[in-house]
Amino acid sequence: MLRELRIKNFAVIDEVALELGPGLNVLTGETGAGKTIVLNALGLVSGGRVSVDTIRHGEEEASVEALFESFPKTLTEKLREGGHEIEDELVIKRIVSRAGKNRIYLNSGLSPLALLSDIGPSLIHIYGQHEHTALLRAETHLQLLDAYGGLEAKTDEIKQKYSSLTASWNNLREARELLEKRRREEEWLRSQAEEISRAKLQAGEEEELKEKRNILMHAEKLFQGCKEGEDLLYEGEDALAGRLGKYAQRLRELARIDGGLSGAVELLDSSLAQLQEAASLLRRHTDRVQFDPTAQAELEERLAEIGRLKRKYQGSIEEILKHGEKVAGELKGLARGEEEIPALERACEEARRAAWEAAEVLSRERKKVASKFKKEMEKEVEALGMPGTVFEARFLEDAEAGDEPPFLQRGKRLTEQGMDQVEFYFSPNPGEPVKPLAKIASGGELSRLMLAIKSLVLTRGDISTLLFDEVDAGIGGRVAEIVGKKLKKVAAAHQVICVTHLPQIAALADSHYVVEKEVAKGRTFTEVKKLGERERVAEIARMLGGIKVTDKAIRHAEEMVKGK
Repeated sequence: MLRELRIKNFAVIDEVALELGPGLNVLTGETGAGKTIVLNALGLVSGGRVSVDTIRHGEEEASVEALFESFPKTLTEKLREGGHEIEDELVIKRIVSRAGKNRIYLNSGLSPLALLSDIGPSLIHIYGQHEHTALLRAETHLQLLDAYGGLEAKTDEIKQKYSSLTASWNNLREARELLEKRRREEEWLRSQAEEISRAKLQAGEEEELKEKRNILMHAEKLFQGCKEGEDLLYEGEDALAGRLGKYAQRLRELARIDGGLSGAVELLDSSLAQLQEAASLLRRHTDRVQFDPTAQAELEERLAEIGRLKRKYQGSIEEILKHGEKVAGELKGLARGEEEIPALERACEEARRAAWEAAEVLSRERKKVASKFKKEMEKEVEALGMPGTVFEARFLEDAEAGDEPPFLQRGKRLTEQGMDQVEFYFSPNPGEPVKPLAKIASGGELSRLMLAIKSLVLTRGDISTLLFDEVDAGIGGRVAEIVGKKLKKVAAAHQVICVTHLPQIAALADSHYVVEKEVAKGRTFTEVKKLGERERVAEIARMLGGIKVTDKAIRHAEEMVKGK
């Protein structure tokens, strides 16, 4: 409940402090005095949008501060999650600055707007002058029916199960699409794997083949060169090995005469051995050199195949081999994907069954609620001056061919709200068939219907403070008195703050405030003052009598206040 409200430099309000009580709190005043400004200020502390245009002219910042007590436990939990510990009281302060440094405080601690916007609806519900137009949107009808029936827990459950089903279905669908894509690619993948496997490529193979090709291309030159060397060193008539051999024999004889030549003998013997080894190597190499056009052609063919594969796969032999491993892995993954599908299908089926079972339970509850809602709504609107009105919350068949299988069942379509689509139908004229409310209801009828719905729904809610901004527009007389009693009924379970122009409603107030505007020193000021009993009578008499307040109007006002 809102206990205290302080407004500073907001629109035409210089500074206002309001102490509010339980029950029905009424704000009255001349048109344009600034009554709605007070409600707009409350909209800020409930997380509403803000503009620098709301700052009073000549001031740098505006502030709205509200003290709440006796709030829902769910709000306490949200605040604790947001890092704010509260006990019995919650102070919300919002500062709007021209410099753009807007700030929000919860019990003196800074808070982000997101948290205030989250807890705001649990503290204050603002019912504006045009909220009845929500009835023109059929999608809101189901929400209103659920709110009337107190089905929030079941609607939360179906949202969770619908979310699980959506996730399971998306997983299955993606797995199937991936599997289908892989199946389309399977033949291509297998052809690649087989081609790379048949090629039997080996790391470093290309370089080795190029070296062999170079030898084959120059076989004759290699043969002639090696043969020439062999003749020069060993085989020819004037070969170096033979000539050195003869000289080595003579040098050994000289060394026996002069021992100083023994070192030269050893070197010559060593050189002779190396010449013989070199000649032997040349001889063996000559024997291996082949003039084989067939071998060369095969080698060229192999190199050409390697070149083709390198161009096709745009990489080296090593990269082609890695690609082959990757393709083999994808083929194995294809097999694994086929194995995963049944498990995903089972998970999806379980989620589908759970969601539809919850939806069916919720649908049965809604139909019971709808029957009771019909009776209570017809009673409420009759009291609001619409006798003989027939009202229905009609359940529609809405399955569509484009919906996906898990979300269709026996002509019904599953959404996060369940399996029902509800639209309000009514007939304001006895004997006439009911038709969609959104198509035939007039503005006045919409206003009364929404007030009847709010009267039924809000008495079941746990929002602490309800704000009504001129919901009595366009009505008067007996109906105005009935509307006042409806507000009084709501105020028995909630704190109600109501802006009104009707004396019938003002007379029922538990606390009455008047909003007045005056001009001083060339500036406009708006003040809000709580009225005592005599002041209340005078204000209601003004509302009854207009410009001139007569004794008769005063007596009538006294009777209305006493008779509340």
